[in-house]
Amino acid sequence: MTQPRAPRALIERLFDEHWSTHGPAGLPRPLYYILAPRGYRRDSMGKVGVNDFGIWDDAMFYVSPTTYLAENANTDPSRDGWNAGAGKPMAVLNVGVWPFRRGPHKGRTPALRQMTEEEARLRNVPNDGRFSVTRTYAVGDPRNYIEAGYYAINIHPGGDVGTSSEGCQTLPRKRADKFLQTVWDETEAAGVDVIWYGLIDGPIV
Repeated sequence: MTQPRAPRALIERLFDEHWSTHGPAGLPRPLYYILAPRGYRRDSMGKVGVNDFGIWDDAMFYVSPTTYLAENANTDPSRDGWNAGAGKPMAVLNVGVWPFRRGPHKGRTPALRQMTEEEARLRNVPNDGRFSVTRTYAVGDPRNYIEAGYYAINIHPGGDVGTSSEGCQTLPRKRADKFLQTVWDETEAAGVDVIWYGLIDGPIV
């Protein structure tokens, strides 16, 4: 699969617009961020007109003052339906602007992770770092419902083929390390502790 292609100017404009409507009031637009269009390849992969689960039909764009990276991605769980481990339907992160920190996934894989309530309060993150998700029995199912809380939703490597997600935001394993390590290195060097992630509905081009 080819890498996502979109002009940097378009991604910056889309993030600016998204930040103005979903970003925390009173905070300036960050210089280091990720924009993720869900359904970036909505009409060229899977079912036409549908954001599919379990395939790399989404994208992530990392923007900093000196860097612009584009990568195939997944912003959904690998499937919908019941998650026996959680005792609830699968969690789908809702469109919005969400704060992440550098940290390991499952204690070992370099990733970006949702903050704990304590971490968010120490950094004055709005809403104490809670994420809003839709618990999804199936797309369009009237039983689906929204809740907010702490779900360990991370941005981490998926599989070589499968997306390996129960609600996390994942990248193809072979290219994930480069993407995530760049974000780690640049934000750490700049003293940026909160990495903002803008999730929007695609397609965008």
